[in-house]
Amino acid sequence: MSIATTDLAGLVQPAKGTVSRQVYVDQGIYDHELERIFTRSWLFLGHTSQLAQPGDFLTTYLGEDPVIVARGKDGQVRAMLNSCRHRGMRVCRSDEGNTSFFRCPYHAWTYSNTGELTGVPKFRLGYGGVLDKKEWGLLEVPRVEEYGGFLFGNWDAGAVPLTEWLGDFRLYFDLVFGRDPEGVEFVGGVHKWSVSSNWKIPTENFACDMYHVAHSHARSMEIGLLGPSGDDGYEIAAGMGFLGNGFGPPASADAEGAPVHPMATMATPYSEHLAAQRARVAERYSQEMSRVVPGGHGNVFPNFAFLDIELLRLVRVHHPEGPGSHTVHQWCVVDKSLPAEVKDALRRQYTLTFGPSGMLEQDDGENFRECQASMRGVIGRRMENNLMLGLGQDRTGAEIVGDGDAPGAGGGIWSEANQRRWYEHWLSFMTGQVRR
Repeated sequence: MSIATTDLAGLVQPAKGTVSRQVYVDQGIYDHELERIFTRSWLFLGHTSQLAQPGDFLTTYLGEDPVIVARGKDGQVRAMLNSCRHRGMRVCRSDEGNTSFFRCPYHAWTYSNTGELTGVPKFRLGYGGVLDKKEWGLLEVPRVEEYGGFLFGNWDAGAVPLTEWLGDFRLYFDLVFGRDPEGVEFVGGVHKWSVSSNWKIPTENFACDMYHVAHSHARSMEIGLLGPSGDDGYEIAAGMGFLGNGFGPPASADAEGAPVHPMATMATPYSEHLAAQRARVAERYSQEMSRVVPGGHGNVFPNFAFLDIELLRLVRVHHPEGPGSHTVHQWCVVDKSLPAEVKDALRRQYTLTFGPSGMLEQDDGENFRECQASMRGVIGRRMENNLMLGLGQDRTGAEIVGDGDAPGAGGGIWSEANQRRWYEHWLSFMTGQVRR
């Protein structure tokens, strides 16, 4: 089916709570996503803790375009298309490192870590010395901006500033990543793994899906790794809905009002530090707002996601690789001021649970693959997915959190309000009605 003949508004109906499975399998729709969403959105590049010194670099993707993110010799962070201007070869194939230059493995064109073409073999003999090197540097991503140490890039030179893109979601972003006076840092390198599913399937999950926990992660609950999920004593907001371009996080408390996320209620070395952070949040905002710590699941449109629970904190990106596949880039995140032994304990918890071989990540990966597998067939792709959970039961952020200044709106623990709002936003990009 060609995108030219696709009625996207008919395929995706958030108000009704239905999404056609065509959006997960159709090549034309996927190509349209790359053009309409991934060249016009603020996409996560990395964290400043990964680029502390001049010459530090990492490689990632913006959509399907490979990019190098580097702190140049001048101290400025840039993002550049990882593609030699000669014949297109990736000039850097390492995940991260420190260097003053990038040299193409194919014909050895060499670029500085700020992107200028500095070396061309046979420059005088082959090119007669007339090739204008200034015109053939690496293509630079026109917009790179930082918020709270998190770096985002945008191919759209006319895009709104990153802070405007995040909008009111900045409050919840700060509650997840800005609780520590010194901020956060990324531990070690990046975990990468591929999953045979459309990139939107895991993104929906991180937009806040508590519905699956008691079933998909039942074994982890049985052995005591997770606390009870879905207990009637819990009051959990399935997210604050659409705030700028953010979805989530859930605010949670037990029946007595004590902050707790049911995905992880066991005591950890992090518990006492979380208590101190809640106290700081209560002092800065309100006691009610401190109940949003830790923040649970969340998503910044289109493909940046995070998880913040008592056991661990992580961030990840679902990089698209065709309609039926995506690759995850994921990092363990810790508060910078934590003692080394607590950081290491959180790292081990991350590996055990949501690392690529983690107990819970294996559950979720299987879910994502099997969802995709059932949609590929002629009959399967004609069906609709049901996103009606909690339809018509939304509440304001003030009602959910109990703080009159809390922005946003969302559902209760049994709600797919965030998924519906996410698809509203997806539709606005895909049809050219981009929300600014």
